[in-house]
Amino acid sequence: MFIIDEHRNALIAKSKGVDPESEAFHLKNSYRFTQSQNDAAFALHAMETAAFSLGLGCVILGSPLNDIPGLIETLHLPEYTYPVLGLAIGKPDQEPALKPRMPRTMQFFENTYPADGDAVLAGLPEFDAAVHQYYDLRQADRPVDAFSDQIATVSQQDVSGKTLLDKAAAQGFDLDK
Repeated sequence: MFIIDEHRNALIAKSKGVDPESEAFHLKNSYRFTQSQNDAAFALHAMETAAFSLGLGCVILGSPLNDIPGLIETLHLPEYTYPVLGLAIGKPDQEPALKPRMPRTMQFFENTYPADGDAVLAGLPEFDAAVHQYYDLRQADRPVDAFSDQIATVSQQDVSGKTLLDKAAAQGFDLDK
């Protein structure tokens, strides 16, 4: 698990005379939370890259976030810590074809985000077909919707009950600041 860890920094600051309960203590605010979350994601990616270079396989795990309080309890995470993602590393038992990647024209833009929505989505039909073929060849008995259909479905799933900010607040973070 990759964890936001401002707890250690809070201990260091406290050892230098900074009171974590004071208004001068900012390690718990949204900027630091976001910065630490990015650092955790970068560390995960670096470990994933290192594992791949050693011939190992990886799966990024977002599912542990379905029960953040349970994960916090299981890992005995102290105040000012928060789980970001997990990474499973091991020897792959199969070598599937490389999953199709979204066309660069849909991901990378120069200087500004394109105002023309049709231009952004220009490669979508080909990408849908490639993703569908990829999954069809892997598991022909289990049909998978096209990528765009999956996005449309996800866009309508009500996840309002899966709030995360209240769980961060329970760990001492004040994300309104």
